[in-house]
Amino acid sequence: MDTVDFGDFGDFVVRRGTDADADGLTGIDSVALEGDEERAAGIRRWCRQAPGPVLVAEDASGLLGYCVTEYTFFEQGFVTMLMVSPAARGRGVGRRLLDAAAASCETPKLFTSTNVSNQPMRRLLHRAGWQPVGLVQGLDEGDPELFHLYRPQASRLGPPSRTAAEAEAESEAAARLDSAWEWWGAAIEDAQEGHWIRTPVERRVMDDLAAATVGLGYLDPSVELPLRNRLCRIATWAGAVRLAARAGGWELAPVTGAAPPRPAGMAELLSAVHAVGEQGEAWLRRLPADGPPPPRALAGCETFLFGPGSAEDLRQFFYD
Repeated sequence: MDTVDFGDFGDFVVRRGTDADADGLTGIDSVALEGDEERAAGIRRWCRQAPGPVLVAEDASGLLGYCVTEYTFFEQGFVTMLMVSPAARGRGVGRRLLDAAAASCETPKLFTSTNVSNQPMRRLLHRAGWQPVGLVQGLDEGDPELFHLYRPQASRLGPPSRTAAEAEAESEAAARLDSAWEWWGAAIEDAQEGHWIRTPVERRVMDDLAAATVGLGYLDPSVELPLRNRLCRIATWAGAVRLAARAGGWELAPVTGAAPPRPAGMAELLSAVHAVGEQGEAWLRRLPADGPPPPRALAGCETFLFGPGSAEDLRQFFYD
């Protein structure tokens, strides 16, 4: 068995797929199971190719999921497909398959894409260290495609050495950011599924919030800003959200370590954005004493607030 070794996964392994896996993968692919012949043919084609572009996860019961990486996207790696059996979701299978794809990628950059509406996939990509890099309209009407980038070779160098205090600060910021993504995703999922019907007041406040933050929009990575300016851009969102919450009578809640109430709505969405902006405020206050915040955490907050698929595009995420 050609097992891709990324540590102890508990009760499953990841290995290269072979032609013999085609029928099994068709049997766990939710699209193929609905009778989509094109997907079934694609699975057979991927499994026949050598060297195989397919990675599969399996346990004693059989196949759990698969991931396909191809190299036709501007000669860079592209994760064409990630599929986990419905019965195997919640076990970390998707994350391990993405990690395996990154570790085995043959190019300096690895890309993938997903619909803006696909909140579970977007949260998975965020937690796996992928960065949103571009939004494409017109592939699926009313639901843009959000492209993500991962740099496998850079990740192999490992994180820079950190003091215990720096590691703790990064861990705290990461926990806040992960929770913010969870609350954000819950609100947007419930909006898209019709559980949260936005009122005229909510829509007007959303328009006002967008107008108040228009000057904080995405900057090209080549633009260098002083650290204080970067922190001020993040912190400004906290003040704007507090004003928005007061205008609409919504109560902002702390999100770190807490599950969002369901169905989620405007209060949960604003709480998510406020948590990230509030992190910028805290960094600004502590800057003279503590120095610069952890670079990875700072970049994560900027990704949440600025650029494609971020809070900057908030109004695009409601389809009704």
